[in-house]
Amino acid sequence: MTTTDHPLAAVSREFRTVAAMVRKNQWGLPTPCPEWNVTEVLGHVIAGSQMSVAIAAGAGRAEAIDVLSTEFIGDDPLDALNALDVALALQQTALVDSVVDERVCQHPAGDMPAAQLRSLRISDLLVHQWDLARAIGANETLDPDVVQIVWDDISPMAPVIAQLGVFGNGPSGTVPDDAPLQERLLDLLGRRP
Repeated sequence: MTTTDHPLAAVSREFRTVAAMVRKNQWGLPTPCPEWNVTEVLGHVIAGSQMSVAIAAGAGRAEAIDVLSTEFIGDDPLDALNALDVALALQQTALVDSVVDERVCQHPAGDMPAAQLRSLRISDLLVHQWDLARAIGANETLDPDVVQIVWDDISPMAPVIAQLGVFGNGPSGTVPDDAPLQERLLDLLGRRP
């Protein structure tokens, strides 16, 4: 698989497409992430991408936390697209490299193989793509191949996902097993479409 057809590349492209749709009057809109508006979701994605680049290169946990708390979006939220482009490009280079798979990364949540870090970034980009699309009234359809990949990674954690504190209240228990996979995944990740 090349870097351009890797799931990380696909989800990065889709996230960037939705981010580019944000109009000037939408930066302060609330998102399905209760504590974040559109600008803050973009800031979170940029910081998470930059943090991943740092820890894939060997940065320690303290440095990772510092990167996560960095403001990558200045006073003009329109600069967010430039910062996003840089972060996504760096992340793609850092995480889609056979050498990085041999590393253990010091993520703030605990040490993890680079492959797991890459999976986390794919999940983060996918769910926040939906968050942005919902907030600005854009098409909420997610790439079904990436949805399947994220489902396969995340669904084994269903019994404990609410306790992790990063996916809202976790699954609602109200979405039937035969619902479309995107709907089941979003519910699992604490979204209530």
